[in-house]
Amino acid sequence: DEPASVLLERIRKEKEQLIASGKLKKSKSKTTDTPHYENVPFEIPDSWEWVRLENLYNAISAKRVLQADWKREGVPFYRAREIVKLSQYGFVKNDLFITEEHYQSLKAAYGIPLPNDIMLSAVGTIGKTYIVKESDKFYYKDASVLCLQNLYDLYSEYIQIALNSPIVQGQMHGQSKGTTVDTITIEKVGNYILPFPPLAEQKRIVAEIEKWFALI
Repeated sequence: DEPASVLLERIRKEKEQLIASGKLKKSKSKTTDTPHYENVPFEIPDSWEWVRLENLYNAISAKRVLQADWKREGVPFYRAREIVKLSQYGFVKNDLFITEEHYQSLKAAYGIPLPNDIMLSAVGTIGKTYIVKESDKFYYKDASVLCLQNLYDLYSEYIQIALNSPIVQGQMHGQSKGTTVDTITIEKVGNYILPFPPLAEQKRIVAEIEKWFALI
C-alpha cells in the first residue's frame, strides 16, 4: 500500500492552496504538527501515521438560526439530539424546520453540509457522528452540532470508525470534564489524534467491520 504519509502530503499541499486562494482560513492552533511519539496511545505500523483531526477535516459551526425562525415544516433543522438519532438509527423523525427561502440564503452566504462531510454532536450527548448522504438536505444548530468538512476527498467511513473508537471518544470525554454540560468546541476537535492508515487499509478495515456487524 502507498504509505499514509504520501496521502497526508497531498492533503497538506491542497490545504495550502485553499488557504492561499482565500477559500480556507489558516488554523489558529499551535498544535498542527504530527503528534510526538511519547504522546500517542500505542505503536502503529510503519506505513501508518498518527495525525490530528484538523489536518484531515475542517471543523466549522453553523450560522445562528433564531428560535423565532423555527417552523413546523420546510427544510429539516437538526440539533444535537437529531444527530444522535441519525447516528444510532440512520434516520430521524424531525419536528423542527426552517423555510426553503431561509435555507437557500444560508446556503448562498455560508454553505451547507455536503456529501461525505461528518456531522458531530457537540453538546450534551457528545461524539455521535453521521456521514452526510447525497440525498440529505438539512441545516443544523450552531454550537450544538459541528460539521467536519471533507475538503480533500477522504474516506469518511474510516474516519467515522476512528471517531467512534475508544481512542478518540476518550479524548472527547476527557477534555469535557469539569464543565456543566459536556461540550466539544472547534478548537478541541481539531486537536484530537487518531491512527491514520494507508487508504487501501482504511477500506479493508471498514469492510471487515461491516462484515461482522452484519452478523450481529
